[in-house]
Amino acid sequence: MKKLIKGGCCSVGFFLLFNLSQSLAATTSCRDDCHIDVLFKGEYLAETCRLTINQASSQETILLPELSTSQFTAQENELGMKPFTIQLTECPEKQSVLLSMHAENAFYDALTGNLKNTRGTGMSENVQVRIRKENGEQLKINQVNTGQTYQYANGKNIETHQFTASYYSVASLPPTPGKLMVRATININYP
Repeated sequence: MKKLIKGGCCSVGFFLLFNLSQSLAATTSCRDDCHIDVLFKGEYLAETCRLTINQASSQETILLPELSTSQFTAQENELGMKPFTIQLTECPEKQSVLLSMHAENAFYDALTGNLKNTRGTGMSENVQVRIRKENGEQLKINQVNTGQTYQYANGKNIETHQFTASYYSVASLPPTPGKLMVRATININYP
């Protein structure tokens, strides 16, 4: 029994000595140019909204209608509008929420604010997807200030807004026949 206690004591002593020697080594090797990594960890917990698209799930596919490329003209460069809804529920009480859409740099056009089509074999060229809010204003991709506000100031905890997605022909270049596939992330911004 004494031997076990003594052995335990020695292993603890060795551990302390080992840590002390590492600390001294780090101090002596860091005289001129020393870079020490620091890791910060934390967690923030708060209520978040629950989002559904077309009252189904948070990940839905919006199918635009089939169109002929000949339908696009200089005057008619936005066609094939498809409505969809985004509903927020279970949001924090009496708080406004701003919903915006984002995409990676390669998949949005900063000039038009639209989503760009995926590139590749069989994909249509010179056509984008434009998103509009229910008041007709454009919801520009990667521009939070053009997002849709959801108001909860009256304590109501369910709110739905309608949006439309449509084809948008890039100016002076006729769209080519092919498939269209764009992807955006919906961000819920709390003030």
